[in-house]
Amino acid sequence: MSPRPRALVLLLILVGAVACGVDPTGTVDAGPAPVISARGAAASVYLLRDGRLAPKNVATASSAAQDVITALFEVGKRPGDGLGTALGGFRLEQTVLGRYGVDRGVRNDPENPVGLRLHVIVNGPGRLGRTAMAQITCTARLREEIWAVKITQTTSKGPMALGEHTCREYHDLAAAGVNLPP
Repeated sequence: MSPRPRALVLLLILVGAVACGVDPTGTVDAGPAPVISARGAAASVYLLRDGRLAPKNVATASSAAQDVITALFEVGKRPGDGLGTALGGFRLEQTVLGRYGVDRGVRNDPENPVGLRLHVIVNGPGRLGRTAMAQITCTARLREEIWAVKITQTTSKGPMALGEHTCREYHDLAAAGVNLPP
């Protein structure tokens, strides 16, 4: 090697050794690596047996009302067990959880003075039928903190309000031996 490349290599080694100024350390153990736990939950949803509301336990992302309603629409696409759905062709667009009864004196429950209203927005062909609204409402009402369910259907002409519901108005749709929530 000629003196010039040798001098350059020596200079690079010297600069590399002094440039950083930090002494190398060994490996430092900082504990276990972070792990994301993907725990699912199980919940009951209402499907149809011979046109009547019947509960079915399904896997959900969590026990939150929004995830349970999402599961209702998903399991409705492939219900099995002799169960069907009136939600065929409908798509869940959004769920919004809000306070219910605040400063209105709607309900006087000393253990749970403020309840929640679940607003469910769906899209699909035709008008959402009574049985489909019963599936949504009674499934949501299984959560005791949900006092009412407001349903809106979006159409090509814009949103169509289908009212606020409790499961009590659908008790006539219960399958034999099934007790629906209030």
